[in-house]
Amino acid sequence: MLCCTAPVPARAQFRVGVLIQEMERAQSQAIKGMLAELRKSGYQERKNIVLETRNAKGNRAALPPAVSELVGQKVDVIFTTGTSATRAAITATKATPIVFIHPANPIALGLVKPGSKGSENVTGVAAYSAETRDKRLTLLREIVPGLNKIAIFFDANNQFSRENFRDAEASAKKAGVQVSGYGIKSAEELRATLGGLVAERGVAIFHVADDLVESESDFLFETARKKKLPTMFNEESWAIRGALAGYGPNYFEMGRQAARLIDRIIKGQKPETLPLERASKFDLTLNYRTATFIGLRFSNDLLKKADKVIR
Repeated sequence: MLCCTAPVPARAQFRVGVLIQEMERAQSQAIKGMLAELRKSGYQERKNIVLETRNAKGNRAALPPAVSELVGQKVDVIFTTGTSATRAAITATKATPIVFIHPANPIALGLVKPGSKGSENVTGVAAYSAETRDKRLTLLREIVPGLNKIAIFFDANNQFSRENFRDAEASAKKAGVQVSGYGIKSAEELRATLGGLVAERGVAIFHVADDLVESESDFLFETARKKKLPTMFNEESWAIRGALAGYGPNYFEMGRQAARLIDRIIKGQKPETLPLERASKFDLTLNYRTATFIGLRFSNDLLKKADKVIR
């Protein structure tokens, strides 16, 4: 864990640009964590540190002009969440330090070069979500006694989604669980396929990161509840929205980790000298209401294991 005991540099004010594609729970938690850790390190909002936040509100086309504005304002560092915002920042500047948080593998996505440290003006915190896949399968088997098959929906037009499916399929087979893969190409096709899905005993829907599927999450959760199908997703926010369970990184803690990197950059270190960090905390979230609706009962041991239970 990084630790900086040096005092905050004696300068009137430092400016942190915050660039996000959309302000959802993960983003808001990450920003809260970042601010909490910066305060702990001696920074005070609107006194010696100011956040310049740019929210594209789901519009990717708004990211480039937003980050250009931050660069033009000469912020000391840019904090980003996710792939689109981070790519936009990297494209816009090779001079302003960038600190990102990301749920997946930033090296595989080309956000940083291979190696243990940051790349040029970029460093950050990553959860390497693919590495938690086996853990999610293990938890799902505990949540759904008699689990023997998982249904995975993915965007057949997206290479990243196809790779996610193949990796999940390999993990499931290794665990002795059958896989039904549904490669879809549009929201309409996803809705039609979900609507025609026949519920079977011992079957659950298993989530892999996919923008198309996630854009239809509310419909997916509603349909799964009606069909009494368990759903395992990869983050707390999905369980809050209706999935049976979610297991993934704690974004508040990722924000705190990012703040320690920001602090070190403000104190003079170069991003390329700061190693990429791995997310330090992962949470299991169970949705008790969804479980009750589909007729599933969580064991006491499982409830004790959960970091959050939504009732």
